[in-house]
Amino acid sequence: MKKTLLYSAIALALVLGLTLPMATLVMGSEIAGTKGRSPDASPYDAGEIIHYVMTITNPGNNTAINTLTSIWDTLPDGSTHWFIQEGVDSPLVQNPGDTATFDLDYVVDWDDAEYNGGLGYWIVGNTFEAEGYDSGEDDVYVLVTSNTQVNQPPVGGEAFPIDKLYILAPWVALGAAIVAGAAIFVRRRHARS
Repeated sequence: MKKTLLYSAIALALVLGLTLPMATLVMGSEIAGTKGRSPDASPYDAGEIIHYVMTITNPGNNTAINTLTSIWDTLPDGSTHWFIQEGVDSPLVQNPGDTATFDLDYVVDWDDAEYNGGLGYWIVGNTFEAEGYDSGEDDVYVLVTSNTQVNQPPVGGEAFPIDKLYILAPWVALGAAIVAGAAIFVRRRHARS
Protein backbone atom coordinates (compact mmCIF):
# COMPACT_ATOMS: atom_id res chain seq x y z
CA MET A 1 0.00 0.00 0.00
CA LYS A 2 2.82 2.40 0.89
CA LYS A 3 4.59 1.70 -2.42
CA THR A 4 1.38 2.40 -4.33
CA LEU A 5 0.99 5.75 -2.56
CA LEU A 6 4.63 6.58 -3.20
CA TYR A 7 4.37 5.71 -6.90
CA SER A 8 1.13 7.70 -7.16
CA ALA A 9 2.78 10.72 -5.53
CA ILE A 10 5.76 10.47 -7.89
CA ALA A 11 3.48 10.18 -10.93
CA LEU A 12 1.46 13.21 -9.80
CA ALA A 13 4.65 15.24 -9.25
CA LEU A 14 5.87 14.34 -12.74
CA VAL A 15 2.57 15.27 -14.36
CA LEU A 16 2.44 18.60 -12.51
CA GLY A 17 6.10 19.27 -13.25
CA LEU A 18 5.53 18.77 -16.96
CA THR A 19 2.26 20.66 -17.32
CA LEU A 20 2.58 23.63 -14.96
CA PRO A 21 5.53 25.33 -16.73
CA MET A 22 3.58 25.32 -20.02
CA ALA A 23 0.49 27.18 -18.84
CA THR A 24 -0.33 28.47 -15.42
CA LEU A 25 -3.92 28.68 -14.23
CA VAL A 26 -4.60 31.15 -11.46
CA MET A 27 -7.94 31.60 -9.76
CA GLY A 28 -8.97 34.88 -8.16
CA SER A 29 -12.34 36.10 -6.94
CA GLU A 30 -14.38 34.24 -9.56
CA ILE A 31 -11.88 35.00 -12.30
CA ALA A 32 -9.20 32.78 -13.82
CA GLY A 33 -6.13 33.51 -15.93
CA THR A 34 -3.56 31.51 -17.87
CA LYS A 35 -0.33 32.41 -19.59
CA GLY A 36 1.64 30.17 -21.91
CA ARG A 37 3.94 30.24 -24.92
CA SER A 38 2.90 29.10 -28.38
CA PRO A 39 4.87 27.25 -29.52
CA ASP A 40 7.10 26.75 -26.50
CA ALA A 41 10.65 26.72 -27.86
CA SER A 42 12.50 27.29 -24.59
CA PRO A 43 15.26 27.80 -23.90
CA TYR A 44 15.36 30.90 -26.07
CA ASP A 45 18.34 32.91 -27.36
CA ALA A 46 18.72 36.68 -27.70
CA GLY A 47 16.80 37.98 -30.69
CA GLU A 48 14.27 35.14 -30.66
CA ILE A 49 10.60 35.93 -30.28
CA ILE A 50 8.53 34.54 -27.42
CA HIS A 51 4.85 34.46 -28.40
CA TYR A 52 2.78 34.66 -25.22
CA VAL A 53 -0.86 33.59 -25.19
CA MET A 54 -2.94 34.71 -22.21
CA THR A 55 -6.56 34.03 -21.28
CA ILE A 56 -9.00 35.57 -18.85
CA THR A 57 -12.07 33.50 -17.93
CA ASN A 58 -15.18 34.10 -15.88
CA PRO A 59 -15.64 30.54 -14.56
CA GLY A 60 -18.80 28.76 -15.67
CA ASN A 61 -19.84 28.07 -12.08
CA ASN A 62 -19.85 31.79 -11.30
CA THR A 63 -23.25 33.48 -11.14
CA ALA A 64 -21.89 37.03 -11.46
CA ILE A 65 -20.94 39.00 -14.58
CA ASN A 66 -17.37 40.33 -14.52
CA THR A 67 -16.48 43.79 -15.81
CA LEU A 68 -12.72 44.04 -16.34
CA THR A 69 -11.50 47.63 -16.41
CA SER A 70 -7.76 46.93 -16.78
CA ILE A 71 -5.88 44.10 -18.46
CA TRP A 72 -2.11 44.39 -18.89
CA ASP A 73 1.19 42.58 -19.19
CA THR A 74 4.47 43.71 -17.63
CA LEU A 75 7.20 42.56 -20.03
CA PRO A 76 10.67 41.33 -18.96
CA ASP A 77 12.16 44.75 -19.81
CA GLY A 78 9.79 46.37 -17.28
CA SER A 79 7.55 48.03 -19.86
CA THR A 80 3.77 47.67 -19.66
CA HIS A 81 1.58 46.56 -22.54
CA TRP A 82 -2.05 47.53 -22.02
CA PHE A 83 -4.76 45.40 -23.57
CA ILE A 84 -7.45 47.39 -21.75
CA GLN A 85 -6.55 50.51 -19.77
CA GLU A 86 -9.05 51.99 -17.33
CA GLY A 87 -10.27 55.39 -18.45
CA VAL A 88 -8.88 54.88 -21.95
CA ASP A 89 -10.54 51.73 -23.29
CA SER A 90 -13.98 50.19 -22.94
CA PRO A 91 -14.08 47.50 -20.24
CA LEU A 92 -14.36 43.80 -21.07
CA VAL A 93 -17.67 42.36 -19.85
CA GLN A 94 -17.68 38.58 -19.31
CA ASN A 95 -20.70 36.41 -18.58
CA PRO A 96 -20.12 33.16 -16.66
CA GLY A 97 -18.19 30.77 -18.90
CA ASP A 98 -16.78 33.52 -21.19
CA THR A 99 -13.07 33.48 -22.08
CA ALA A 100 -11.01 36.18 -23.76
CA THR A 101 -7.62 35.47 -25.36
CA PHE A 102 -4.73 37.93 -25.70
CA ASP A 103 -1.48 37.55 -27.68
CA LEU A 104 1.79 39.38 -27.20
CA ASP A 105 5.28 39.02 -28.68
CA TYR A 106 8.52 39.77 -26.85
CA VAL A 107 12.02 39.74 -28.38
CA VAL A 108 14.53 38.18 -25.96
CA ASP A 109 17.21 40.63 -24.82
CA TRP A 110 20.14 39.49 -22.62
CA ASP A 111 19.77 42.68 -20.57
CA ASP A 112 16.42 41.34 -19.31
CA ALA A 113 17.74 37.89 -18.35
CA GLU A 114 18.23 36.94 -14.72
CA TYR A 115 19.72 33.84 -13.16
CA ASN A 116 17.16 32.05 -10.99
CA GLY A 117 19.08 29.92 -8.50
CA GLY A 118 15.92 28.17 -7.33
CA LEU A 119 15.16 26.98 -10.85
CA GLY A 120 18.84 26.54 -11.75
CA TYR A 121 18.70 28.39 -15.06
CA TRP A 122 18.43 31.81 -16.71
CA ILE A 123 14.98 33.32 -17.18
CA VAL A 124 13.09 36.28 -18.48
CA GLY A 125 10.11 36.87 -16.20
CA ASN A 126 6.91 38.78 -16.68
CA THR A 127 3.38 39.05 -15.36
CA PHE A 128 -0.13 39.19 -16.82
CA GLU A 129 -2.83 40.88 -14.74
CA ALA A 130 -6.49 41.82 -14.93
CA GLU A 131 -8.74 43.66 -12.53
CA GLY A 132 -12.26 44.97 -12.31
CA TYR A 133 -15.49 44.16 -10.49
CA ASP A 134 -18.42 41.77 -10.71
CA SER A 135 -22.17 42.38 -10.80
CA GLY A 136 -22.22 41.99 -7.00
CA GLU A 137 -19.75 44.94 -6.87
CA ASP A 138 -16.97 42.74 -5.48
CA ASP A 139 -13.46 43.31 -6.80
CA VAL A 140 -12.02 40.71 -9.16
CA TYR A 141 -8.28 40.41 -9.79
CA VAL A 142 -5.99 37.84 -11.31
CA LEU A 143 -2.17 37.71 -11.56
CA VAL A 144 -0.26 35.14 -13.62
CA THR A 145 3.54 35.05 -13.44
CA SER A 146 5.63 33.53 -16.22
CA ASN A 147 9.32 32.59 -16.06
CA THR A 148 10.65 31.59 -19.47
CA GLN A 149 13.97 29.77 -19.70
CA VAL A 150 16.66 31.40 -21.83
CA ASN A 151 20.15 30.20 -22.67
CA GLN A 152 22.93 31.61 -20.53
CA PRO A 153 24.05 34.99 -21.86
CA PRO A 154 27.56 34.95 -23.36
CA VAL A 155 30.35 36.22 -21.11
CA GLY A 156 32.15 39.41 -22.21
CA GLY A 157 31.25 42.33 -24.38
CA GLU A 158 27.97 44.16 -24.18
CA ALA A 159 26.01 40.91 -24.03
CA PHE A 160 27.03 40.38 -20.39
CA PRO A 161 25.76 43.27 -18.23
CA ILE A 162 28.20 44.67 -15.71
CA ASP A 163 25.66 44.23 -12.89
CA LYS A 164 25.79 40.44 -13.36
CA LEU A 165 29.57 40.05 -12.88
CA TYR A 166 28.95 38.43 -9.47
CA ILE A 167 28.38 35.21 -11.42
CA LEU A 168 32.06 35.17 -12.40
CA ALA A 169 33.34 35.66 -8.81
CA PRO A 170 33.79 31.95 -7.97
CA TRP A 171 35.75 31.36 -11.18
CA VAL A 172 37.98 34.40 -10.58
CA ALA A 173 38.64 33.19 -7.01
CA LEU A 174 39.50 29.69 -8.26
CA GLY A 175 41.88 31.11 -10.87
CA ALA A 176 43.57 33.32 -8.27
CA ALA A 177 44.00 30.34 -5.92
CA ILE A 178 45.59 28.26 -8.70
CA VAL A 179 48.01 31.07 -9.64
CA ALA A 180 48.91 31.67 -5.97
CA GLY A 181 49.49 27.93 -5.41
CA ALA A 182 51.70 27.72 -8.49
CA ALA A 183 53.72 30.76 -7.34
CA ILE A 184 54.31 29.19 -3.91
CA PHE A 185 55.36 25.88 -5.52
CA VAL A 186 57.85 27.63 -7.83
CA ARG A 187 59.29 29.72 -5.00
CA ARG A 188 59.83 26.64 -2.82
CA ARG A 189 61.49 24.79 -5.72
CA HIS A 190 63.89 27.72 -6.21
CA ALA A 191 64.60 27.93 -2.48
CA ARG A 192 65.67 24.26 -2.41
CA SER A 193 68.02 24.61 -5.34
